Amino acid sequence: MPPFSDIIGFIGVAANVGWPFFRSRTWMLLGQAFGAFLFALHYALISAPTAALLLTTAGLQALLAIPLGDRSNFRLLYLATIPVIGGIMAFSWTGVESLFASLGLALISLGRYQLKVIPFRALLVACIPMWLVHNLIVGSVPGLVSDALSFSSGLWMLIVTIRQERGRAPASPSSAG
Repeated sequence: MPPFSDIIGFIGVAANVGWPFFRSRTWMLLGQAFGAFLFALHYALISAPTAALLLTTAGLQALLAIPLGDRSNFRLLYLATIPVIGGIMAFSWTGVESLFASLGLALISLGRYQLKVIPFRALLVACIPMWLVHNLIVGSVPGLVSDALSFSSGLWMLIVTIRQERGRAPASPSSAG
């Protein structure tokens, strides 16, 4: 039987692999929050405190990001969570892995702040190499699996979304016969 930390981590993997396939920003954010809270528990159980605190913050950010498009006052509240990343890194510093986890969350945070799906997806794909380095250092097998699968599914859905947006774009004067 795998350790409880790995079981929780692999449930988090399922959440992280699933959310990129949601089409709406709200459902993507709910999926991210669920995965973040599961990985926060996983990292706490394997003694990776920076990642545990950052993923708790990430889950809360994902929930706070949902109303960004509808309520402008939430934009300031959401932005107020970004400096917390540096504070968490300083408070829970365990080495260079803390830096990479913090950089990963900073990119995710910028992604969640986006109201359009393409920049949102692009920044989320861009954060994965940071988490990959972190997970190699702390030895998180579920984290590494999540990185590989999330990168693949996230990149795929980014490409699909870009193609769909191009199909909806009005024809430019140079493309008309």
